[in-house]
Amino acid sequence: MQLATVSALCRAFEAAGLDYWIDGGWGVDALLGRQTRPHSDLDLAVHFADLKRFQQTLTALGYQPVVQQDGREWNPVFLHPIDGSVDLHGFDLNDVGEAVLGAPSENSFYPAGALDGVGTLDTLQVRCIAAPFVLAFRNGFEPRAVDHHDVAALCAHFGLMCPSRFLP
Repeated sequence: MQLATVSALCRAFEAAGLDYWIDGGWGVDALLGRQTRPHSDLDLAVHFADLKRFQQTLTALGYQPVVQQDGREWNPVFLHPIDGSVDLHGFDLNDVGEAVLGAPSENSFYPAGALDGVGTLDTLQVRCIAAPFVLAFRNGFEPRAVDHHDVAALCAHFGLMCPSRFLP
């Protein structure tokens, strides 16, 4: 997925009055203020109540929903034949400021403060997952090469400690 595509998507969401927070690799690049590596998709945290409006906006831009086997309605994926995919993470805010993904019993959420990141993509200022939470999330699964790249870049840029899973 190209930076120009991400920029156009962000502008379309803003024109539609939709709130979003950039997650994943593009979220890291937003925090760093520049694209540092190639990306195949755009991950977005969004209000669960807005999922249908995101679907309408994406469909109007040529994206089609991908049928998923897990049936998680809060996590739809949309694919464009040329531009890549958009992976939505629909959440509801609870009383303590956590952004709960899916049923609360699944215990999947963005902790309070995770949605406080701000970054830049192209000429756009965007909201994204805050750097300390990106590091914590990446420490929760077996890292890929892109995770090593992203973690090293975030730690160097923000002067943060490297998570245990990424230590030599």
